[in-house]
Amino acid sequence: MKAWNLLQVIRYLTVLLAGILAGSRSVEGIRAWREWRRWMVQDPSGADAYKSFFLISAGTAVLCLCLAGLVWHLLRPKKQL
Repeated sequence: MKAWNLLQVIRYLTVLLAGILAGSRSVEGIRAWREWRRWMVQDPSGADAYKSFFLISAGTAVLCLCLAGLVWHLLRPKKQL
């Protein structure tokens, strides 16, 4: 019974931390997207950095959510027959 509780604690903590990380990267991605759009008008060559920041933040957020979903699925309680 203790092993099951430990797995559930790990399951919830992993998903919680991945959610926090994905949320913070989403906020940074939104900021980078806004700056990217703003700099496109002023200096298109300078906007490339913000485009990269946006893509990295968005990719990190999606990756964290996918990994959290995988951990949530793999560590779910087994059905008793």
